[in-house]
Amino acid sequence: MTKKLNSLVTGLLLSGAFFVSTQSAFAQTQAQPQAQQPQGQGQAPTQAQVQAPALKINGYTIVNAAMSNQQRTDNGMGGSDPHIAIGASDLYFTITGKASSGLEYKYRINFESIPGSSMYINRNYIEFNGNFGVLQAGNLKGPEGAMPESGMNLIGGANGIDGTLGSVYNMSAGVISGVNFVGETNKTTKFVFYSPTVMGFQLGFAFTPNTSHMGKDGRNNAAPGSAPGVGSSSAIYPDKANSPYGTRNIVVGLTYGGVADKWSWDFAVVGMTEKSHLVFKGSQEQFPVNNANSYQLTAAVGYDKWRVAAGWIDNGKSRIPKKKMDTGLGAKLEDTYQGNAGKAWNVGTSYTVGAYQFATAYHRTDRKTDATNKANSDIVVATVDLNALPGLKFFGEVDVVKTRTNDKAVAVQQAFLNDTKKDAKAVGNNSATVFMVGSKVSF
Repeated sequence: MTKKLNSLVTGLLLSGAFFVSTQSAFAQTQAQPQAQQPQGQGQAPTQAQVQAPALKINGYTIVNAAMSNQQRTDNGMGGSDPHIAIGASDLYFTITGKASSGLEYKYRINFESIPGSSMYINRNYIEFNGNFGVLQAGNLKGPEGAMPESGMNLIGGANGIDGTLGSVYNMSAGVISGVNFVGETNKTTKFVFYSPTVMGFQLGFAFTPNTSHMGKDGRNNAAPGSAPGVGSSSAIYPDKANSPYGTRNIVVGLTYGGVADKWSWDFAVVGMTEKSHLVFKGSQEQFPVNNANSYQLTAAVGYDKWRVAAGWIDNGKSRIPKKKMDTGLGAKLEDTYQGNAGKAWNVGTSYTVGAYQFATAYHRTDRKTDATNKANSDIVVATVDLNALPGLKFFGEVDVVKTRTNDKAVAVQQAFLNDTKKDAKAVGNNSATVFMVGSKVSF
């Protein structure tokens, strides 16, 4: 009864917030200016600012080459030959209109094409922007992706730890990514609100009913939807189809920023909570996992052409099994329930001079894989970007990587790979120096 009451109250609060915001937006469109300056004869003052919906198209594509000199050459990642790849190529179609009051309304759809694979819709949402703030609904990222600015965000090149590196480096089993925020919703279907900025402060809020649902997925919280694995770490759950998902996911963020002379600053705190579930493929049984409760802190300060930023992520025991499972797929997790979902931090700096931008960042991750064993990483990234012409960028990147794990974590990952990727091998300790060059064309 209590759960039903909580669900009802949550639904009423969200419905009320949405109703108040949309009523405010409607009131803006109906409001007339209290005083107007004389206009030329025959003009319609209240229509002067109205903009009919107009289409804008933009996009980009990236081509890069990478070479990796690493200790472990498993999984076909050995040899001195360069790896050449065309990254995700994105097209954005944005339709924007504007009312006489200044209310903006927008529809945006993003097609992402992965060469050799397929084209699919990556983002698809509507937006209302007025003096009440910003309202968004659909498939898009929430405050956990939009509000923080850490050292990772200063990196150019091939996007450092969140880019091409994962395609050419054998990550050690059990090591989490430096940007792994357990419970993040990525672009699954959600409602998002950003408040107006008041005295430098801005509030962000997002509600995601189910972190595995996209687009027209029907309501089914008893099993993962069309986007399994979102918000779960592959270091903990190697098989995306057999990893936890969340319902009633709530993200709240607060930022503070400002500018004074040559100085600028941005600080952010973002927290997330949800009801987490684990249902293995082919089974309707719910296995108990810890609810995701994660948070991150970021700080960025700029002076003239310099900028320094840092970030901290603490995942606690988010989505970690509550107990040992003795049968089925769950048995492969062994003593994972005694570990945690890991912590990560980074610090970085960038310098811009003319058409060049130089940046470097250090990333550290730590995770207990069970009661006594650990897995961690140290990664240094350095990049240089040249904005040669409008819409044309050339870049270079060097990554120095060291990852450490333990035999039990390797065994857990290998047990899952034996079912899903029989030709893949779980990797132990590894280290590498990775070099990348590339070009980005955008319009």
